[in-house]
Amino acid sequence: MMLRILAIAGLCTAALSGCDTPSVDAPLSVAGSPKPGYQADLAQCQAEAQQIGQGHIGKSAALGGAGGALVGATENSDKALAGAIFGAMAGAAVGDVQVKQAQRDYLIRCMQARGHAVIN
Repeated sequence: MMLRILAIAGLCTAALSGCDTPSVDAPLSVAGSPKPGYQADLAQCQAEAQQIGQGHIGKSAALGGAGGALVGATENSDKALAGAIFGAMAGAAVGDVQVKQAQRDYLIRCMQARGHAVIN
């Protein structure tokens, strides 16, 4: 039973982390030709964007683990452990997706604020 729950948890986590949120390093689309200073601004905005969400993934994993343990505890201790593991894995995956999206959004806004016609 425990192995089956862990296998399901692994599949769910893989599905959540498979969301196609572009990373901070993925190319940006620019309307027209890049303006002078584009590469320097890009490097600076990427560095700033990578600071967004530090610690968020760990917090999401902890909250997911606690929630999973509470749900599993209503049945028995094996299910509480499995619930905690599944919840932590799912929480980490969701946290990772949220952080990547926030970083990408910051990067786009940063480049636009510097006058570059970035569209995504």
